[in-house]
Amino acid sequence: MTQYRVLVGIDYPPDKRAESGTIVSDIPEKSAKWLLEQGLIESSDGKAKKIEPVIEPEVTFDPKATDGDKDGFVQDGTEFQRSVEETN
Repeated sequence: MTQYRVLVGIDYPPDKRAESGTIVSDIPEKSAKWLLEQGLIESSDGKAKKIEPVIEPEVTFDPKATDGDKDGFVQDGTEFQRSVEETN
């Protein structure tokens, strides 16, 4: 059975808890998969699956932005969102 080192305190089925630093071997396989992906546990041999951080692109003001989705706004969801009329 695979052993895992718990990196942060976790609760796992059925009604169990493991604190940081604990080695456990009874984490269900489907739970272990996402716990490894999230970096909450690692294989006890130290071979943790490395997850690269998501780097959001920097958003800058675009004076020539276009309304790609035709909702009446440009640069939707950014601090630079404005109505199409404001760009003309």
